[in-house]
Amino acid sequence: MNGRVQFSAPKLTKINRLILIAAGVGFILQALLTAVGALNLTSILGLSSSGLSKGLVFQFITYPFVDSQFMSVLFNGLVLWFIGSELESSWGEKVYTRFLTINVLAVGLIYALVCFVFFFGTSLHYASLVGLTGLNYALLISYAVLYPDREMLLMMIFPVKARYFCLILAAIEFYFALSSGGMSSWAHILSMGVAFILVKYQTQPVVRKMLNPGPSKPKSKAKLSIVKDDEKPPKYWQ
Repeated sequence: MNGRVQFSAPKLTKINRLILIAAGVGFILQALLTAVGALNLTSILGLSSSGLSKGLVFQFITYPFVDSQFMSVLFNGLVLWFIGSELESSWGEKVYTRFLTINVLAVGLIYALVCFVFFFGTSLHYASLVGLTGLNYALLISYAVLYPDREMLLMMIFPVKARYFCLILAAIEFYFALSSGGMSSWAHILSMGVAFILVKYQTQPVVRKMLNPGPSKPKSKAKLSIVKDDEKPPKYWQ
């Protein structure tokens, strides 16, 4: 041993690769169209109750894939690569895709409904929810539930256990939600909550059916439970 710490990046898995490509294309198109003064892509593909009232229902699916902030796209891409790829490898493509889809749709529906009912005609009615931030917070919460004692780097410097890392993130996002008055931070908190429920209550029939509707194995009597063994990645919803 030479005493040096070797860094090994995880393999970028299939679903995450497709998400990153879509997000990259969305960012580039947004930048180009804004530069030439053609249109603002976030107002079309981003999720808003105003857009939905005009019939742009595709916004429920497209809003995570458009963003105008480079650092946001970069950070979200790294989280998706490092955290998302490990979760996809553990869960499998089908369950991982369903997990992301449920989170995106649930957060989008509640966000749009709240904006439409309580903020109709205000600036929040027209504000667009965009980017992968909420989805990445969902992945981080899931990772913290599955691997609570693993260490993560806070601010890329301080090693903190995953459970505390995510509590800090949630506290920061809650502060932004209260101080800024914007709905995006509340949407991110909601995304964390949805992810926590899906992973924490994975053994419940309703949750299990949503994430893996395939036929169960009749001969198996084993019950699913959260595995905290870091040596072997746990497999869920099987």
